[in-house]
Amino acid sequence: MSVDRKEGRRTNHRAFRPTLEHETLETRVLMSGKTSNLPGAVFLRNPKPGVAFENNNPQFLSPGAPRFPVAQFPRGNKVATRTAHGGQSVIVAAPDGSHFRISLTQFIPPAGQGQSQTGSGANVPGAQNPIQGQVPGGGPVQPIGTVRAYSMSRGRVGLIIDGTTTQSELDISPQPFPQRKGYAHSFAYGQTNQSKVLDIGQITVNSGQIGAILGFHTANLSGPLVSLGTTAIDRIAFNNLLPGASIQTNGDLNTLDVLNNVKLDRGPGIVIGRDLNLFNVGQNLTLQNGASLNVGRFLGATPQPPKGTGTGSNIVALNQSLVGSGTSTLVPAVSGYVQGNIVIGPGSLFSAASGIAASSIIGTSAVTNQPIPNPSVFLVNGSVTVSSPRLSDQLVSPALNPFTFGVNIGSSTPSGQVANFIARSGFEPPNP
Repeated sequence: MSVDRKEGRRTNHRAFRPTLEHETLETRVLMSGKTSNLPGAVFLRNPKPGVAFENNNPQFLSPGAPRFPVAQFPRGNKVATRTAHGGQSVIVAAPDGSHFRISLTQFIPPAGQGQSQTGSGANVPGAQNPIQGQVPGGGPVQPIGTVRAYSMSRGRVGLIIDGTTTQSELDISPQPFPQRKGYAHSFAYGQTNQSKVLDIGQITVNSGQIGAILGFHTANLSGPLVSLGTTAIDRIAFNNLLPGASIQTNGDLNTLDVLNNVKLDRGPGIVIGRDLNLFNVGQNLTLQNGASLNVGRFLGATPQPPKGTGTGSNIVALNQSLVGSGTSTLVPAVSGYVQGNIVIGPGSLFSAASGIAASSIIGTSAVTNQPIPNPSVFLVNGSVTVSSPRLSDQLVSPALNPFTFGVNIGSSTPSGQVANFIARSGFEPPNP
């Protein structure tokens, strides 16, 4: 320890404090010191954060950091909300301590999606017509509309969206915490208990128009989502659709992405007023107690590009193992891709009023001498189970041709038909 010539302790004003550009640097502490006498193997065998917290390893608060009240877990059974950006955003704190920013931003469709189509219904790459007479991004980047958030039961949040148009997009994103001064070497035990997934109990789009609702990795839906305008919605994406969830639109829905499971246990389920062009489910699709998937017109009428981290209508072309052994097969687009199983309970339906759309012609039938359409296949990696004695009682769609994975996707069967609904692990009961 340094001393002055009088052998006294160096006075405070003479202590060395390093600076950079006239700013005092943060005080550092020795990082090699142990905070617990227990060996590291104890914590590796007991990975629960409570064990580490009780033994203060790693340290909850760094030495010298100013103390503050420690929140207890659980923090309550209700969400807390705070308006931001004049109502164009809202900050939501979930009961487990997770924070989210729910914002209305400007919607710009992905490149290659476009509105222009050829006569066969295929997209023209890169084509995009102006939305509402304006090229997206060509004007001031000012979001259109406001969002309100209200606490609901079971730690859920309800959202009301006003004044939105087809150029508005609702984004649900994690809200990061700012680093507190003096806490660079403290361990944030509170974040170990956070799910980082928000439970949404209701979304009401009052204008009936919105470009997209995005919570693919960040939000579960457990209540109604209602947008009753006739304009198309480009994408709706959630982490899960939980029991109690429903989605209702009056117009087209280009893409419905669910990262994990869809488990609907009451009506109406998913009701799309016109076309549902692509339906992706990362795990299982379960419909029961009157919950149904009802598409007012076509499944797969317009192929969709991949959006965000979701897959597009070209998933079969990108994964040759899904096609079969034929290497010269003309690979079709898909109208739906369920990576797990489909289970349809009593009173529930899987219905497309106008059927599964065809995207091209693959040849002429040797039996009927008629052109063979190449359908936008609805592909299920697992099995399809219905509660009715007949498959057609609950898979309701004109010209539905279900097959197991014994036929190559995009190739015709001996009867001259083309499989447009394929379950790789079969159907129960078997297809009649």
